[in-house]
Amino acid sequence: MRIVGGSHRGRVLNAPEGRDTRPTLDRVREALFNILSHASRWYEDDFHPLYDGVVLDAYAGSGALGLEALSRGASRAVFFDTDRKAIAIVEQNIDTLKVGNQAKAQRADATKPPRAIEPASMIFLDPPYGKDLLAPSITALATAGWIDANTLIIAERDPRDPQIGLAGFELCDSRKYGRCQIDIGRMAG
Repeated sequence: MRIVGGSHRGRVLNAPEGRDTRPTLDRVREALFNILSHASRWYEDDFHPLYDGVVLDAYAGSGALGLEALSRGASRAVFFDTDRKAIAIVEQNIDTLKVGNQAKAQRADATKPPRAIEPASMIFLDPPYGKDLLAPSITALATAGWIDANTLIIAERDPRDPQIGLAGFELCDSRKYGRCQIDIGRMAG
């Protein structure tokens, strides 16, 4: 697994061992970030969620999505995971890329997150498939102040799982990549 674009392009990332983590494939990350580079089209002003705020990688695993965002110009990233080993790997990857001044990893559950200092501009949600964690995570993150009307939510799910069924969730884009579905949306303001 490696960073596929930006200032850290080609740098290799460590991933947690075992089957508990399912890293987003390089080709899927590349396609996703090509879409996200044009995300300002979903906003009326000059706001761009990738560059204009903090990025939250809420089911971090290796931290590949948040680290890719930093490589491509995000100013700050926060990483959540409930697994101690995953957080240790994220911290190792942060050190390897020398982005410690821009990144913070913490052991946290996206369905019971800590209170946010400010809303995230972009949130990556890649929970374990088949556990129906997307809607509860979005609800909890919104309640804790991580989500506002400008927050772009990028959710990865199994294509056989239903789309995010949450009142107020506005789907901006949805793409299928093999055994992975990416839904991009926002909560209506």
